[in-house]
Amino acid sequence: MRRNARSLIFVIILVALSLAFLLVNPIKIGGFERGGDAVLGLNLGLDLQGGSHLVYQAQPVVDPNTGLVKVPTADDMAGLVRLIEERVNASGLGEPNIQVLGDDRLLVQLPGIQDLERAKKLIGETARLEFKHRKINIAEDLEASGVIVPGDVLAVSAGPLPQELIDLFNQTPAPVPGVEQVPVEPREAEDFPPVVIVDFTPDGAQKFAEVLDSIQFTQAQLLGEVPPSSIELSIEDDQTPSSEVLRYTVIGPIVQQVGITNSFVFPFPQGDSDTAPDGPINLATAEATMAGASTVSFVRLAGSVDEDFGLSGDNLTRAYPTLHSGSDRPIINLEFDQEGTKLFGELTTEIAGSPNDRIAIFLDDRELIAPVVTQAITSGTAIIQGNDFTIEETRDISLQLEGGRLPVPIELVQERDVDAILGADSLQKSVVAGMVGLALVFLFMILYYRVPGVVASVALMAYAILVLASFKLLGVTLTLSGVAAAILSIGMAVDANVLIFERMKDELRNGRTLSSAINLGFNRAWPAIRDSNVSTLITCGILFYFSNQLGTTIVQGFAVTLAIGVLISMFSAIFISRTILRVLASTGLSRHLGVFVPSGGSDLPQQRANAAEAQRS
Repeated sequence: MRRNARSLIFVIILVALSLAFLLVNPIKIGGFERGGDAVLGLNLGLDLQGGSHLVYQAQPVVDPNTGLVKVPTADDMAGLVRLIEERVNASGLGEPNIQVLGDDRLLVQLPGIQDLERAKKLIGETARLEFKHRKINIAEDLEASGVIVPGDVLAVSAGPLPQELIDLFNQTPAPVPGVEQVPVEPREAEDFPPVVIVDFTPDGAQKFAEVLDSIQFTQAQLLGEVPPSSIELSIEDDQTPSSEVLRYTVIGPIVQQVGITNSFVFPFPQGDSDTAPDGPINLATAEATMAGASTVSFVRLAGSVDEDFGLSGDNLTRAYPTLHSGSDRPIINLEFDQEGTKLFGELTTEIAGSPNDRIAIFLDDRELIAPVVTQAITSGTAIIQGNDFTIEETRDISLQLEGGRLPVPIELVQERDVDAILGADSLQKSVVAGMVGLALVFLFMILYYRVPGVVASVALMAYAILVLASFKLLGVTLTLSGVAAAILSIGMAVDANVLIFERMKDELRNGRTLSSAINLGFNRAWPAIRDSNVSTLITCGILFYFSNQLGTTIVQGFAVTLAIGVLISMFSAIFISRTILRVLASTGLSRHLGVFVPSGGSDLPQQRANAAEAQRS
């Protein structure tokens, strides 16, 4: 009796813990975490809670050195599965179901996904991180560098704005839909301020046009973080040595070429330069100022120049998101490898304290930050931040950076959304089907087998709790086919109880005591239960293997769920049912053997013997 009581207490504790695991959501024990927003915290598959079904195809890669085409290998596909699974799992998007289809296709199922675009970006792209040395206010003397030599300039003078440019400014702009067009009032030459006209040789004009085209405005210049790129003119009088007539700076786009001629027009300085004339500037003043001008030289002023110094995302060993200790904004912490630590340390040592040198950090050609280096950083760590960074974005970027490039490029070839309403309807119908099935099984077992039927019903309830708790703790993704397998495993559990109870009935009719009948019934039914369940498990293994090879996730989910259900049904039938029956056999209920057999309880030898003894007494 004591042994049976201990077993019963163990069963009660096990079922109670399983029920607690089901009801507590989410479960967090150290680094172990289970549960979600679905029913009882179970992982529901695509067909039960909706989501996205994506199919990618790995693309062949052409070797730039040999020109040979490299097709994706099995190792490449395995690497894709591992990398994508790590990215999605760590991003908090959910647990993906990823399968290789054939030789070069990849199935990615994302149950319950809400942000599909984020998921597709996270799966198919790799963040490209670049570090550049930004130099500010870089001056290049075009004559000293041989770009514009003295012979390239024929003459320099002041004059009115050429008619070709006046006609250009007087043109009515093209109409814009939805915007009221304002007519342009024609203006004459005297309505425009005087200009400086530089005449080039044909070769000089071509070279100077290339100089203007090279003046590109970066994001930092447009935002006013660094000075704009520009051209500095220095106009001198050759008759008077070292006599500078004018020196001023203009922004590149302001300079205009006169039609198809070799002349370029520069705005005349309006008192904003040390060498500009005082007072208002008119044509006469400009011509008088430029009367002695004979030569002009140019200096290209680059507001900022970004140079590679060998450091990139390939030098990262770790990237992880966190919050800035000062501003509490999301940032990404970076740790470099040995080569990256050396490159970063050398540059920061060189430019530390320089206001004209910075380190610009770009992510996918988007500038994130370009800080001034105040001190050398030789520890091999850095941070990147953006004004618009969110915690979610820093997590995704960190995963893309740390994960590195995909082994082979992939292309999305199929995309299908499963409506969450359809999934909820399937789940509701599955739950109803399971409850109706259990109720019918309980009714049959109780009406036919009586007390053993009640015991089987209690064991089946414990079985259902244990199965659902196992699904949750093991992280099984429950699909519609998995629900069908779970319901089928209920039948397996009932079948084991039926075999046991039938053997018990035979033993009781052979004159055995209740305790002896229970033990013999279980022992003699065990070989049949074992063989049937083992054959089912072997079938599950075969289904799982071939479904894994063919990428048939529905069959694979069915096999896994059925295998777990069969294993727990064996425990339920052999251990739980037997424990409860043994406890009942030690109570006063054991004197009423008729309630332990389906029918004919009064014909049992034990019952007849008891009746005869009662008559004699």
